Amino acid sequence: MNIKSEKSIKEYLKTLPDDTIIKYYLDVEFSPFPVLLIEEYTRRFKRKTKDEIIKDIKFQTHLAKKKTQDLTRLARKRIAIDDITKQKSEEFISQAQKKGHKISDNILKKSGILGSKLKKGTRLGIKKELPQAKIFLLLLQTSWNC
Repeated sequence: MNIKSEKSIKEYLKTLPDDTIIKYYLDVEFSPFPVLLIEEYTRRFKRKTKDEIIKDIKFQTHLAKKKTQDLTRLARKRIAIDDITKQKSEEFISQAQKKGHKISDNILKKSGILGSKLKKGTRLGIKKELPQAKIFLLLLQTSWNC
C-alpha cells in the first residue's frame, strides 16, 4: 500500500487491529500523523467529550508532574540509578560471600569429622586384622622354608 496522501493513511489505519490503534493512540505524540490517528481511534471507539479530553490531559499532566518530582528528589539526594544498582549489587555479592564462607566452613567441619572416623576405622581394622596377618605371614614363611 502506498502511503502518500491523507486518504491512503486513513485506509491504512482502518486495516490495523484494535490493539495496534490503541498502542498508537497512547503514544500519539510520537506518531507522524496524530490527528488522523485520533480520528481513527474515536471512530472505532467511544468519542470523548471535551470535558473527558481535558480530564485525561489533566491526569497525564499530574502523572508527568509526579514523575518530575520523583526525579527531582533523587537528584537532590544525588543518588543516581547507577549508584543504587551498584549498592544493591555489592549487597548481593557480600551476602553470597557470607553464605559461601558458611558453606565451606560446614564442609570443612564435616570433612574433618569424616576423616577422623576413617582414620579411627582404619586403625581398628588394622588392629583386628593384624593378628590374622601375622599368622598368615608365619604360614607363608614356614611353607617357603620347607
